[in-house]
Amino acid sequence: MVTPPPAPSPRFAPQRTEAGQAELGGRSRHLTQRQRTVLFLVDGQRSVDQIHQLAEQAGAGPTAFAELVAMGLVAAPGVSDAGDSSMLPLPSSQSLLGDSSWSALDDDPRQRGDRPLDEARSLLVRAVRSEAPVAGALTVLKLKRAQTREALEALLDEVEQRLRKPHRRIIAAQMMRHVRHLLTLPAASRPQA
Repeated sequence: MVTPPPAPSPRFAPQRTEAGQAELGGRSRHLTQRQRTVLFLVDGQRSVDQIHQLAEQAGAGPTAFAELVAMGLVAAPGVSDAGDSSMLPLPSSQSLLGDSSWSALDDDPRQRGDRPLDEARSLLVRAVRSEAPVAGALTVLKLKRAQTREALEALLDEVEQRLRKPHRRIIAAQMMRHVRHLLTLPAASRPQA
């Protein structure tokens, strides 16, 4: 019989915040099913690694935990105590594929164009709308009007400023890395699988 790994000290295990606990009962926020699944897994006893492993088995993916921390529904070691996100596990670079339509595009010639640019613009608009809906309204308008890669790249610093909340840095940094990668891809090709 295999013995389970020792349970982490509750002091270092991620915990639901009051908002997270209320969300389980009230469903006041519009969480995805993946986020809700991970929120159920956070019980104050499981380590971050155990939560990630169980979330993966449940099909929730690696980003849902970081999203819950960013929304303030889960307090993780290092974030709740000092406001420092350096203790959070970094999600895989492939974790944005769930939000990305790039891998699901078909070869319809009518849809050819600069798809990486369109996807990058879409990612940036969604991020600014969710993180700074009022203060970022002008930034969203500029993003929608950006028709070239150069115009979009010129707005990246402004977008980063809109996303600079201490507990959201890790998600914003990952998204910005993905956008910069998209802007380096050729317009009519697909990334290698």
